[in-house]
Amino acid sequence: MAQLEIRKLDAPYGAEVTGLDASATPDDDTITVLSQAFYEHGVLLFPELEFDFAEQQRLAEVLVGWGPDEWTETEKGSPGNYISNREENATSATGKIQYHTDGMWSDEPFDLVSLYAMEVAPDAAPTTFASMANGWDLLPADLKARVEGFHAVQGEGHYMVPDGEEIDEYSKAEHEGGHSRVTPLAMPHPKTGRTLLYITEQQTRTIVEVPGAEGRELLQELYGYLYSPENVMQHTWTDKQFVAWDNIAVQHARPNVSYEGPARTLRRSAVPPGWMWAQRWYNPSAAASA
Repeated sequence: MAQLEIRKLDAPYGAEVTGLDASATPDDDTITVLSQAFYEHGVLLFPELEFDFAEQQRLAEVLVGWGPDEWTETEKGSPGNYISNREENATSATGKIQYHTDGMWSDEPFDLVSLYAMEVAPDAAPTTFASMANGWDLLPADLKARVEGFHAVQGEGHYMVPDGEEIDEYSKAEHEGGHSRVTPLAMPHPKTGRTLLYITEQQTRTIVEVPGAEGRELLQELYGYLYSPENVMQHTWTDKQFVAWDNIAVQHARPNVSYEGPARTLRRSAVPPGWMWAQRWYNPSAAASA
């Protein structure tokens, strides 16, 4: 097994992993240790890694416990997907992004999302995280008792807010269109069993049992705990850092990014791979044969 060292971050959750040779094929013990650490800590940081996109995708799949028989074929030399204000055809190039999880509106959201710092200038926008497991634990007992049987509507869509502009909370909550699903507001994690406060400011549209203004007021009260300072972790990027998080339990966001601002190019990988996930949701014939 690789000589791994896993050290808790000075943060509400998360851990740093050192001693990994990302170019080497991991053995069963390494896969087990990394996967256990991933689900225990929610966010893993690997400093100073040098690897291509195929190796990044494999490590992402290892972290959720996938063994060699489950690894997807990734073309050698594939550039992957960039989150960048410099690269052409990159996604999420500019703007502020609210707290969300990727694919929360689908029946099968991504298990893991990760970013690798290709080129990040000093003072580039950080990525911030909020744990839905810790968020639930922070709720007072009476508030837990009130909401634990409630359900929330999770809707597809992104809200990128230019710096300095206010979001209309009412119109955001009532936004319609795209895919949606209803989930328990207090949802058990499928792997760890921990209860998650399963709402996000970007994607949660309404509480089924408490619609209208009363429901919006309740969501704001819950967000006060979910996004409180004791539950938010901020990661400031430097080149060659790889960060992966449990997309079922941990939300991510960022402050405003502009084309004129500091360079910020991150390479994204996810589990399942983005192309495979997109086929299921946007190609009905592929989904039917999967």
